[in-house]
Amino acid sequence: MNWIENYGGTWEDPTGCVLVIKVQDEYRAKVTLLVNGVPMARPWCRNKPAVSLRARYSPENGPGLWVSLGRRGFSLELNYEFLQAGDAPDEPASLSVGVSRHFSDLEAERFISLFSPLARYVRRSAEHVVSV
Repeated sequence: MNWIENYGGTWEDPTGCVLVIKVQDEYRAKVTLLVNGVPMARPWCRNKPAVSLRARYSPENGPGLWVSLGRRGFSLELNYEFLQAGDAPDEPASLSVGVSRHFSDLEAERFISLFSPLARYVRRSAEHVVSV
């Protein structure tokens, strides 16, 4: 099993936002971000929906999955959370999430609030159940 396969499936945060991650190969995936059941509009991309966004896993840069948000240097960073000793055996797998931008890209700063509150996503399904 390749590490990126840990990311595949459907993930949901406490507010109901959903990430659908479809692994393409050992380094690439496609990610769809749903808000209230529909793909999130990206105002920085003329409101294009957040469907099949390119994601990249780069083992030399750590275990995270970087999702391009369609603007140079603007990305969603996903990190698969390991289950630790002492965790409940039925605790679902989870992802921590962060938003990254170039320091000099002040315009991107105003879009970061669209991802608030940033919360942990838990695995809803390991299967690709959403067709977008």
